Amino acid sequence: MSDPLLQSTLRELHTHLKRPRLWLVFALVVGLFVVTGPFGTYERLAFPTRLGYWLVLLAASWASALISIAFFDALLATRLPSRLGRMLVGAIVSALPVGLVISVINFALLIRPLNVLQIAENALVALPIGVSFSLLAWLSMSGTSDSVADGVADAGDSTALPAASPAISSAQEHDRGITAATSTDVPERPALLDRVPVDKRGTLIRLEVQDHYVLVVTTRGEELVLMRLADAMAEAGAGQQIHRSHWVSDTGVEAISRQGGKNPKLLVQTIDGKQLPVSRSQMPEVRTRWGSLTGG
Repeated sequence: MSDPLLQSTLRELHTHLKRPRLWLVFALVVGLFVVTGPFGTYERLAFPTRLGYWLVLLAASWASALISIAFFDALLATRLPSRLGRMLVGAIVSALPVGLVISVINFALLIRPLNVLQIAENALVALPIGVSFSLLAWLSMSGTSDSVADGVADAGDSTALPAASPAISSAQEHDRGITAATSTDVPERPALLDRVPVDKRGTLIRLEVQDHYVLVVTTRGEELVLMRLADAMAEAGAGQQIHRSHWVSDTGVEAISRQGGKNPKLLVQTIDGKQLPVSRSQMPEVRTRWGSLTGG
């Protein structure tokens, strides 16, 4: 596996694992299986043993499925435009390793046979489970089901959730200031914000390329989105690309500064405290757009 693919897979795994809804559903599924004792486990296993059995089995199965889903999501990012489609491919492929995991655990704990036929049978059982898990993972990342909270965010509700990072806490005042100043003429919200969780949909500050992802930074937090920078900029609203890896919104610029020396540089300071380099080809446009913010 190449380093970029490995990094993208690990980043995708991290994105899934930090979703509280996945952990909540996992806990509910484990609880349901422990209480009901399907596949004869209620009769064969005492409660503590049944709890350990289903916890180990489901954790191992979900981990195998999640790794496969994350891997194929990253692998097919440039070949299959539908993220749900990529995740479903990973779920289907995961049926075989999940079937193997189930067979090994059943062999070790329930003294059941371990052979090709048993693995194939368990893989067929795992297939719909993997597909369901991929749908759950996709829904947990879409953020589209929170329509009520979305409406609150669109309306500019002053009761915002806490920022995700201390580095942007000072930018929240800037966000509220913009909302108050434009209360009679609210600009259309960038379409890009629909791709990030509701609690992070503040004023857009900047975009940054990270492998196959774009880091979307707002005054309420930051989120990695699997897309190209060019596509992200098309949905970002008013701003300027300052470097091949950086785009900054008009409301995200704090100041422009120069660095002297043999190779003078132009830097853009953003309201979240970052100093970003400006490529030579973008310098004229940056000076034209934000020249009034130039310092020493």
